[in-house]
Amino acid sequence: MENSQCEPCKARNRNNTPTHWCVICEEAFCLECSEHHRVQKISRSHELLDINIKPTHINISDQRCSKHENLSFEYFCIDHDSLCCKECQVELHRSCQKIMSVDIASKGIKWSQSFIDSVELIEHVLMTVPIITADRHTLIKSIEKEASLVKDEIRKVKEEAISHIEYLEKLLLEDLKLKKDKIVTNANVTINEIEDIERMTKEKKDTFDIVEKHGSEKQAFLAVHAYKTVLADLEERISTITEKTTYSSIKLNSNFSKKNITSIGTIETNEVPTSTRFVKRKKRQSQIPIVHQHGLPSFVQNQSITINKTVRGITVNEKDELIITASVLHLVNEILVYDNNEKCNYQIRLKNQASDITLIPDKIIGILVVTYSQGGIQFVHLNNRKLMNEVLIKEYKGGGVAASNENIFVGTEGNISVLDLNGRFIRSIKMNNDKLTPLYIVLDKRGNIYHSDSEVVCCTRIDGKNLFTYKPPKNNRLHGVTIDNQGYVYVVVQNQGVYRLRPDGTFSDFVVDGDWHHSSRDICFNKDCTKLYITNENRVLVCGRQ
Repeated sequence: MENSQCEPCKARNRNNTPTHWCVICEEAFCLECSEHHRVQKISRSHELLDINIKPTHINISDQRCSKHENLSFEYFCIDHDSLCCKECQVELHRSCQKIMSVDIASKGIKWSQSFIDSVELIEHVLMTVPIITADRHTLIKSIEKEASLVKDEIRKVKEEAISHIEYLEKLLLEDLKLKKDKIVTNANVTINEIEDIERMTKEKKDTFDIVEKHGSEKQAFLAVHAYKTVLADLEERISTITEKTTYSSIKLNSNFSKKNITSIGTIETNEVPTSTRFVKRKKRQSQIPIVHQHGLPSFVQNQSITINKTVRGITVNEKDELIITASVLHLVNEILVYDNNEKCNYQIRLKNQASDITLIPDKIIGILVVTYSQGGIQFVHLNNRKLMNEVLIKEYKGGGVAASNENIFVGTEGNISVLDLNGRFIRSIKMNNDKLTPLYIVLDKRGNIYHSDSEVVCCTRIDGKNLFTYKPPKNNRLHGVTIDNQGYVYVVVQNQGVYRLRPDGTFSDFVVDGDWHHSSRDICFNKDCTKLYITNENRVLVCGRQ
């Protein structure tokens, strides 16, 4: 509705500038018409707003039925919770018991829950919109930065390809020189021998020419028989040369083809859920659990598994089996698999000392990824109990490992290296401290990365954005980290025990007292989070939920 003219004046062919706007009538009034509107009985209770603060887009009372030639809504069906016009009432709501006029249904609506819900929904949307916008701007900056890095990587690949081609060119030129020199040398040897034959033959020719023209028959007879052997030798030499002499040529036998070089790489995009969430109002209460402090589970140590080897890392598979890496110095290195009753089912011998272990999810065949202290990862076929391929990791110094159904995450100095499921490097996620290595890594269902580097526990999005950082009091050393099914974070603190952090990274409480005889390292839950496993030198502590 336009604000350029007063509506009553416009109806009387006047052109007065409006100064007020009636919320009820949804019309603009000039100063004079505003005064009349305030004193008329029918509109005395209407509220007039300054025309300058009138909402830009508002058209409430003029809402009409789209099914029946824009008839106005006159009724409200409580049974169907819907507005209806006269035709709708006859066609669709004839058998409905609870139909009333809009005027009656609207009484007290401003104080109803439905109106409050609508206002809250609007506020919720308006609060979420700038968060999403900011998140997208952050994404754009991040993508621009990553694209720049990819350009640099493409340039490096190109330079490496050119360098390799130049190296191959050098080898070809060296081979060309060797082959050319060999042919030329052989030809020169033949030329020298031919020149020697020619010289000796000319000498004999001169002798026979003189004898033929000026010598006696006796001299001719002596010449024939005296030089018979020499002439036969010259004949044999020239015959041998002609039989062995070949005509050589040099050409390039190229196996290069543009068709063979189809790519120097591929550009991959990876999409993960954003940390920004918008939950519909009707579902908010059921989807966002409110966990009070007194409702958090407690854990009590009720058992320990003695391994008789130094325990390095632990994880749990889909069968709820506990999988452990253990070693005796550098002599015996094994994967141990325990059932729900903490009984060892079988072992898999490793080639080197392991640091950490994880399981690639959603794999029926069961693929383990083990980090070796010597600088790489080892793939292990759990079901077949066989070692698979081993991959070296650049700058690896005993960091942790975790896996999603798309990537493997390995802690390296100052970074988390992101690999594909074959162990090929994709990119790095930079850590705050470039001198420390993420020693323990775990992922949540959203793909967020939780990791500890002995000084702090961090939660990092896969795009590298830090969501929180927790540093314990008195700078106690940190070890293993895990999360429960409510999003709470559990971290082993040296000589203290297990701390529980809230999902936002703030301290919640102590879970397990750490007054143990030996240092504890790694930590993980079973599938339903009823058992908390904690490594402790040559054993695994089993803490049950109370």
